[in-house]
Amino acid sequence: KLAREAEICYASLSLVTDYDCWHDTHESVTPAMILANLQRNIETAKQILKLAITQLPEARDCPCASALETALITSAEHIPGQVRADLEPLLRKYLK
Repeated sequence: KLAREAEICYASLSLVTDYDCWHDTHESVTPAMILANLQRNIETAKQILKLAITQLPEARDCPCASALETALITSAEHIPGQVRADLEPLLRKYLK
């Protein structure tokens, strides 16, 4: 919700280190196994991010780019000065 309010595109990336806590038939893992998986996951995440970054479009045409355009209910002239100053980085293009 916060990313949308800030008109930020985002995606979630999750990588598993172990699953023995819910998988009754899987062998127990050791801290060393978890850390080894974590290290592999770090490298995997880096590779995914490098690839994903090259695929980002130059221009945004997604709905999140203007999510606040119709979200403001209060008229600009009724927004207190300090609130306007606090929100200026997010609302700059809408509070003219």
